[in-house]
Amino acid sequence: MTVFDLKRGQSAKITAINLSGGVKARLTALGIKSGERVEALGFSLLKSSVLISCAAVRVGIRKSLAEKIEVTI
Repeated sequence: MTVFDLKRGQSAKITAINLSGGVKARLTALGIKSGERVEALGFSLLKSSVLISCAAVRVGIRKSLAEKIEVTI
């Protein structure tokens, strides 16, 4: 299951982030890393992005990134 598969208001624990390089470093700097709880706050109109809350930070990420962040409920 990925972050993009979560329903609005649902939270889960991040198990893996299948990214590398600058993108992974940027997410880690924001506190989005394995072991943290993440909550899907909402989706864009056409479900092309998702607003998440993790480690007291709210971030909007594209669908392609959200599908690479694995979670367990």
